[in-house]
This record gives sequence, C-alpha cells and structure tokens, in this order.
Amino acid sequence: MRIPSFVPLVESERRSREVTGFVIEILVWAYLALVAARIIWWDIALPFVEGYAIDDVPRAWAVSFIESLAYDSRYSEFSWKACGIVFVLGALIGAGVGATGRGFGPWVASISKLQVNNPEDSIRIREHWSLARKEGILLLLLTILTGWVLTKVQISKMTELVGLQSFARLVLQLACGLPLIGQPLFVVLESIFNGIIALSNTFGSVFNSTSEPLPRFALECVPTDASYYGNAVSKLLESVYLAFMATFFAVPVAFVLAFFGARNLTRHSFVTRLSYTVVRLYINITRSIEPIIWAILFSVWIGIGPFAGALALMVHSVSSLVKQYSEAIEGVDDGPIEALEATGASHVAVAWFAVVPQVILPYLAFTIYRWDINVRMATIIGLVGGGGIGGLLIQEQGLAHWTQVGTLAALIFIVVWTMDFLSAKVREAIQ
Repeated sequence: MRIPSFVPLVESERRSREVTGFVIEILVWAYLALVAARIIWWDIALPFVEGYAIDDVPRAWAVSFIESLAYDSRYSEFSWKACGIVFVLGALIGAGVGATGRGFGPWVASISKLQVNNPEDSIRIREHWSLARKEGILLLLLTILTGWVLTKVQISKMTELVGLQSFARLVLQLACGLPLIGQPLFVVLESIFNGIIALSNTFGSVFNSTSEPLPRFALECVPTDASYYGNAVSKLLESVYLAFMATFFAVPVAFVLAFFGARNLTRHSFVTRLSYTVVRLYINITRSIEPIIWAILFSVWIGIGPFAGALALMVHSVSSLVKQYSEAIEGVDDGPIEALEATGASHVAVAWFAVVPQVILPYLAFTIYRWDINVRMATIIGLVGGGGIGGLLIQEQGLAHWTQVGTLAALIFIVVWTMDFLSAKVREAIQ
C-alpha cells in the first residue's frame, strides 16, 4: 500500500497517509459492494426479472429463476446478515486494491493533485493514478444511481397533465393571496394554464379520438381580506423578535465557549484539552438535532408558545456560533498571543487582548448572519408549537385556505428578503 516516492509528499507524513488511504480504499469498496448488491441487484435486477415471471404470459426462465431465490418483492427483505456479508466481501476487495497503492483511497490521502516540477514525474503520477480516477468515476455513478433509486425519481410523473392540473389549481389559489399583485398575476397564470390545456386537448384529439378533454380553469380570485393582515403581521413580528431573543441570549454563551473550543488556545494542558473535547462534543450533538426537534422538546417542557421556540433556536444558535467563533479564533495571528504569553500574562488576558481584537469583526458578521438564519427558521418551528407565524401558516394549510397561505408566504418572503438585504449591507460595512 506504499505511495510511490515520486508523489509529492512530506516524508514524515507519508506513512500515516498510506494507512489513511488504505482504510479509505476498504470503505470505498465496501460501499460499492453494498450498492451493487442492494441497489443494482436487489432493487433493479430482481424486480425486473420478477416482472417477466408475473407477466400475463410468464417466461419460464424468469419463473424458475425467481423461485430458486424464493424472491417476492412484496415480502422479501435485504437482511442485515446479507448486508454484513456483502460489506466484508467489498472490504476484502478494497484491501487488495489498497495494497497496490493505486486506488482511490491512496489517491485522496496522498493529495496527489499537487503539481510537480519534473515533467517525467507528472507523467508517472498521471499513469499511477489512472485506476484511482476510474474508481472515482465508478463511485460517483453508483452514488447517483443509488440516489435515483432511493428517491424514486419518475420524470414521467411531471408530464402527467392530471397532476399538473391539480398543481396549477393550487398555484392559482396561492397567487390570488399575494398582496397587490395577486389578482393580475392570477389572470396571467390562468391564461397560461388554460393555453396549455387547450394545446393538450388539441393534440390528444389528434392522436386519440376517444380521449376525454381536460376542463379549462374557471376559478374566481377572492383576495385576502384587509383585516386578515393585522393578525398575520402580528404573528410575523413575533417570529422576528423570537429570532432576535434567541440570538441575543446565544451570543454571550457562544462567546465564552468558543475560547474553550479553539484548538490553538487549549493545547497547553490536559484540562484545557479536555475542555476542548467536551465543547466540541456538545456542539456536535446539539447541532445534529434540528431546531424543530428542540422546539417539540421545549414545547412539552414549558408549553406551546414563542418562548419554547426562542429556546429551541437559542440551543441551536449556541452550537453553530461556537463552531464559527472557534474557527475564527483558530485562524488568528499567533504573534500577539506568543508576545503576551512571553510576558507571563494570564490565559484570560491573552484571550482578551491578543485574540478578541482580531476576531471582533468576524464575530459581528457571524452574529448578524445567525440572526438572519433564525428569522427564517422561526417560521418553521412555529409548525410544532414554537410560536410565530408558523403556527398560523400550518393552521391555514390544514383548513385548505390556500389564498391565505399565499398571503402568509408573501409576507414571510418580504421579511426574509429584507433581513437578508440588511444583514448583507451590515456585514459589508463592518468588513
């Protein structure tokens, strides 16, 4: 599994990268084997053969093949045992390829994309990694195929006019609820959709004289009553202030924790290294749980309302800001830090006088951006009782009041766009 000497690597790192590449190669081939067995064989090949076996005129070879495997797409499952066996077989293949030092894993670990000065070495590198490139293309193609199968992509569904007609009816109702432009937009869209239906009916009658023509749209646009905007705007302001309070309470907590989550400030002792591990573990756990889940938990704890939503956003904001703040700290110039440490200054003094002046502008930019994110997320957590306009939105959706849903969506868009514009201007000004 040795990476060739002509690959431009620092010799002290070569061995660790060889081991890393070998492990990556094993995992890559285990993944390829699982995809081949689970997706290509189990989800594509076997159902295809089964189709011939259960056809109106069953094919004998297909029936024999399906019966020999005792396969039935309605009940058969790809067991964990089969998954483990395939994984091990793929890992063994990966170990064999990784031992040659020519696979995708060693290529990734060696950073072999670096340029070399010697043209001959450049040619040798290109030839050496020819297998790795092919393996990378295979990995990409099988991943696309897996996504295609698991997401059940059906392009033909998008061209079915019955479904398109239902979609168009919903779009018209949503458009009707838009402030000011709702009625004119409704008329334009209705004309476009009716034109599509007319073309479809014309071509349908040419190719199939017995086909039923699709009915044209003849909907009435009843705009949202002006009195409705009072409650909607009130709920929208509740979402904005909910996001502000979540950010306001998250910033001081994140500011402190960021210093314990920065690697360059916590490498001096066992205690600080332990604090780094604990902080990183905390932010990884809390960031992995979506705010909507936190909103459910806090709604159960303290009751449904905007306070539960603010706490949910605060927890998520703390972890996100700690990550951004600590990474900004890790990128500061070490000169002022070393100078203060040489004078015997305390860790707090070093952090305050050597680190904070270098990160204050990025901190402001990150904070404003986080408030912008929280405004958008506040509309989502309202769906589960977190307060704000999200609760009103889910209520109107449940009652199928699509015109009001269009109105609320337009108001949310205006606020989010305004916040995005203002935050971009502020970040531009402070940078």
